[in-house]
Order: sequence, then structure tokens, then C-alpha cells
Amino acid sequence: MSMLRNQDLNLLPIFDALVRERQLSKAAEALSMSQPAVSNALKRLRLSFKDDLFVRTRQGLVPTERALELHTLIGPALNLVQRSFESELFDPMISDRVINISINTTMETLFLADFIKPLRHAAPQLRFRFYPDYLPEIPSRLKDGRLNYALEYVPLPEDKFDSVLLSTDKLTVICAKNHPTLKEKISLEQYQSMPHVSVSPRAYSDLGDSSRDLTPVERILGANLPMRNVAMHVGSILTIPSIVAATDLIATVGLTVAKPWIDRGEVKQLSAPFKTEEYAMNLYWHRSRSKDPAHVWLTQQFQDYTAKI
Repeated sequence: MSMLRNQDLNLLPIFDALVRERQLSKAAEALSMSQPAVSNALKRLRLSFKDDLFVRTRQGLVPTERALELHTLIGPALNLVQRSFESELFDPMISDRVINISINTTMETLFLADFIKPLRHAAPQLRFRFYPDYLPEIPSRLKDGRLNYALEYVPLPEDKFDSVLLSTDKLTVICAKNHPTLKEKISLEQYQSMPHVSVSPRAYSDLGDSSRDLTPVERILGANLPMRNVAMHVGSILTIPSIVAATDLIATVGLTVAKPWIDRGEVKQLSAPFKTEEYAMNLYWHRSRSKDPAHVWLTQQFQDYTAKI
């Protein structure tokens, strides 16, 4: 305890923000501080811990091994302290909490604007940070508070995480309206031999097969997905229907993404030569947050919105 009296504990939230944001400017914004003040705090942190803590690169600040070790201890402790102050009372009109959420491209592009619009009136000071759903260690981030929520179509352990159902979707196979070979059906042999367009494989640590990178379709279907002849990888699933409409490539995508193109008659929906069941899009959070008033309020906003779509 005597060592703590000699340390400025006010520096720890700044250290936490620097590890999270990896840039001085973003950390300053998150803390509502000036950039010079955060830079000065970093100098003091380096003296306190006798380590550089961060290395400057073109991409921003990269934490040293010592910084990462420290953050595994400091981050969760700070989160517990913050929650102890915030859990008593929550007023959405004045709260300036930062809400960190991982989300997939489809939900972010198609639904996020409509969800956020009423929240800007109900909770004008809340700040939202949205991250891709292929962040490393999503369960660990939910546990230690680096993420408040994760929108996932792959289940997380029920003994550690609670969830609410936001929506359901179903995978479908699509091809161009005037595809030179395919009409209304596709055989398994055709599915395996014809060229596909797919989202690029990504690493999903702690979620599924960690031995190799996976595409979203591979995560959903697992061993039930037949082998595919992938001729093109793209960064976003939302570009796939336009590519399919203009080429001989076929694709397996969620019906939510394909439906506008199907309705316009630009692509055709084919009967898949394998079993495709509905999959759920759930909002997950760590169980330790289930009674937090802010959490209760925000999850209700999610549920109210999804009930309308």
C-alpha cells in the first residue's frame, strides 16, 4: 500500500485508453483531454513503470510486451471501479459512457443508421465505438470490458455470457439472372466445381477453429459446407451480389444480403445442394453486466428496434 501512495493513480485510465485506442489523438478524444496532456501523461507513465510502454509507428502506438502484461491486470480493475460508480444510477439523457460493440458488415451497413437515429435523441451524450466482428479475443474483450457487446452468429458459452436474439437469417446460393449454365437448381457437383466469390477468410480467435482462418459461411456451416472452388475473395460481403449479377461466379450468402438483388431480378436464388438452416444473430454480453442499469436500458433499445424490422 505504501507504494500506491507514491503513484499517481489518475494516470491509469490514460494508460488504459492508450492501449485501447493505439493513438494519442483518439485516446485524448475518449478521455475528453487535450492531446498534449495525454502526451505528458505518457511520459510520466514511462517513468513510473520504467518502460517505453508504446512504440510509435506509422499506424500509431504499438504497446510493448510490458504494456500488454500491465493492461491484463489494470484494464479489468479499472473496469470494475468504473462500474461501481456507474451502476447506482443511469440517466440516458446525461450519461456520456462509451459503448464498445463488435458488429458484422451486414448489420452495420443495413441497420446501424436506423438504430442509432432514435438513440441520438434519447441518449445524446452516449458515445458508440463499433468494431469488426473478427476482432481477436472477443470473449476476453467482453469479460474485461474492452467490449460491452458483441453481435455474433456463432454461439458463445452460455455459462459466461448472456444474450438476446436480434434477428435470424438463412444462407442461400445465388447466381446471375442470365447465368449461362444454372437455371433454378444447382447440383452438389456443380456447386463444388463452379467458380465462387467469397468474403476473405479471417482469424476468429476463441470462436471456432483456431487452426486456420475462416469465412463467415465456414463459421456458420462448419463441416456441413461442401468444398468450394473459390475464384475470388472480397473484403465485404455486401459487394458479392453485384459481382454475381455481372459474372458467371456463384456465391453463398445470407438471404438478407441477397434479397434486394433477388427482388430486382438481378440475381437468382438457387436451391442449395446441402442443408441450410436458419442461424441466429444474437447480442452477447458478459454476465457480470446483466444488472447494470445502463445495460438494461440499452438492451431494451436493441430489442425495441429489432421488433420493428
